[in-house]
Amino acid sequence: MSIKKDGTAPTVGYTDATGTLGNNGWYVSDVASRFTATDATSGPASATQTVTSSGEGAAVVVLSPEFTDNAGNTTAAGAVSQSFKIDKTAPAVSYTGVTGTAGTNGWYTSDVVATFTGTDDTSGPLSATKTVTSSGEGESVVVQSPAFEDVAGNVTPAGADQGTFKIDKTAPTANFSSVVPTGYFGSTAAAPTCVASDSLSGLAGTCVVSGYGTSVGSHTLTATAADKAGNTTTITQNYEVLAWTLKGFYQPIDMNGILNTVKGGSTVPAKFEVFAGATEITDPSLMSFSMARITCSLTVLQDDIETTVTGSTSLRYDITAGQFIYNWKTPTGAGTCYQLTMKAADGSSISANFKLK
Repeated sequence: MSIKKDGTAPTVGYTDATGTLGNNGWYVSDVASRFTATDATSGPASATQTVTSSGEGAAVVVLSPEFTDNAGNTTAAGAVSQSFKIDKTAPAVSYTGVTGTAGTNGWYTSDVVATFTGTDDTSGPLSATKTVTSSGEGESVVVQSPAFEDVAGNVTPAGADQGTFKIDKTAPTANFSSVVPTGYFGSTAAAPTCVASDSLSGLAGTCVVSGYGTSVGSHTLTATAADKAGNTTTITQNYEVLAWTLKGFYQPIDMNGILNTVKGGSTVPAKFEVFAGATEITDPSLMSFSMARITCSLTVLQDDIETTVTGSTSLRYDITAGQFIYNWKTPTGAGTCYQLTMKAADGSSISANFKLK
């Protein structure tokens, strides 16, 4: 009589695994491990079994299942194990900072460089940080994150996170409302205003013109426009106010430093003309006279006043003669010298010297 005897449990071994293989030896999916049992006596009840992994990590362990042979001997679960690197999760991406030229009121006046950070708790990100430079201008310029990949090969596509910025790189436009031409004193055009605009952040206050003047000489108008982002535009305009042309004093007064000698207390006619370009000025209120005592010089050429008039000091414009006439009644005091000066409203002046006798 023969007896069948098998007292030995099956021998278990790891055979292979199936799953989605990523990069650097990592799987990016669960892994199905196949284990095989052998039994030389009664034979295994089941020759192969598969076990699917659970979880993620750098050392995910998969344990073999129980195997039983036909005689009823059982190899307990976990007799054999296999370890795998499994990362099924793409990196998490977040906006973490920005660099750029900060203006005012929360605006940037340059392109901005936004920094995005990728984190991955399992295989780790290939690049921890990446930067993206903005494009364009506006109150809501969106900068989207780039794609991030982890060591295992999982990819988070671009646009997972974003930063929004106010960007105004363009200075305001500014123009003068008019041009002040070069002209003669008394006819200077009115001061222009400044016309400004800004289509992005908008103007910060008004554009004000400074430097306007009507005095003789060169003038520079300046206007500065600023926007709410802090960009500024400064414009200038130059113009000149020309002096009047003074002619005189005419005879009987001698000019060029000559001492005109005249009896003290007599009245001398000082004749002159004033022109703004080709236009003759005829308003006496635009002329003023003054006299000042000066030192009599013995070396200066002297010449007698041949013609005097009667009456007291007065100023008038003689339409017939086409000139101003200032009848100056001289002081008394023989041997004293005076300088008579006519000053026009534009600041121009003419002077003549006198010696009383």
